[in-house]
This record gives sequence, structure tokens and C-alpha cells, in this order.
Amino acid sequence: MTQEVKILTGIAVITVALVIGAVFFLSKGEKPVVIESSRLVREDSLKISTDSAKLTMVEFGDFQCPACAIAYPGIKKAISDFPGQVNFVFRHFPLSQHKNAEIAARAVEAANLQGKAWEMHDKLYDLQPEWENEANVIEIFKKYAGEFGMDIEKFASDINNDAIKQKIRNDMSDGNALGVNSTPTLFFNGEIYKKSTSYEALKAEIESKIK
Repeated sequence: MTQEVKILTGIAVITVALVIGAVFFLSKGEKPVVIESSRLVREDSLKISTDSAKLTMVEFGDFQCPACAIAYPGIKKAISDFPGQVNFVFRHFPLSQHKNAEIAARAVEAANLQGKAWEMHDKLYDLQPEWENEANVIEIFKKYAGEFGMDIEKFASDINNDAIKQKIRNDMSDGNALGVNSTPTLFFNGEIYKKSTSYEALKAEIESKIK
């Protein structure tokens, strides 16, 4: 065997080894990554939960995000199809390009202090076009609070509550640590979900997880 042939043979062997290694590495990368649970759910997170649930579904969402508003009815219906089997957790992730998203998140947390978090959550998604670009959006949120029978003055004050602002910052910090960069981002039992957010796809995913 000539020196040239030896060199070419060596190069071929190394190339094959690199290709095999790359395939192995990429195939490993496709496996679901289980996320640290403390980053997904905090003690004070908004949640609907039961002890009998087999699945915990976590959403990082933005109330001004059009995609979140589109996904919301399907998420709600898919969860309702499995009573007592799915815990749902909502984490705030207001995107900087949505000028009213952060204050909307605060409105939900202010409503939570009066036991009306989910009513406000649903209202903001249902009526997103009504408030998303308004300059004096607090007045609109106060109107919603009144419709829910809330103490409007307390609600308006709580929107600026420092503890509420910190809670939203904590949610965003956790989201960033988990690699969230768009909304809605969903996790099922600690695994990020990258499929469609249509009702049919979500229902199928839930069924596969609770078997």
C-alpha cells in the first residue's frame, strides 16, 4: 500500500467516524428533554388542579398575542374533555412588542386576588381586539372587573401592586430559563410540546399522555 493510499484510507475512516458520530449526536438531540419542575410551576402560579390528574399542562402565554387567543378555545375545550385528569397551569410571558400585554397580565393577577382570575383570563382572550391597542386600557379592564362583580377600586389599585409585578417578572425569568421565546409555549408533564395547538392535536396529545 502506497503512502498516498494510506492517507486516503485514513481520511475515509475519519470521515465515516465523524458522520456516525454526528448522526448519533443528532438522534440524541431529538429525544424529549425533561425540564426541572420548579421552573415550570411555582407555588403561586395560576392553576386548575386536582390530586387525581395524570397530566400537568403548562402554558407560557401573552394575552395580547394573536396566536394565544386562537389557541385558547382549543386548550380550554381539550382540558374540559378530561375532567379531573389534567392540571392546567398558566404562566405569564408578555412579549415586549405587545404594549398592553404586561398590564393585561397584571389585570389577571389583580382579579386573582378577588377570586376571578380565570374569568378575566377568558375575557381578555375573548375580547382581545377591543383592548389590545387602546391607550387607556385600565378603564376597559375596570369595566370587565365590574361585570364580574369585583371591587373596582381595589382591582385598579392591585394592578400596580409590586408583588404582582414581581410575580410576572418571575414567570418571565422561568420562561427565559426554559428557552421560551414565543407564545403560546406549552409543556406536557415537563416536556416541551412542539406540535399544533389546534383542539384536535391537543386532545390527541392529552390522550396519549394519560393512557
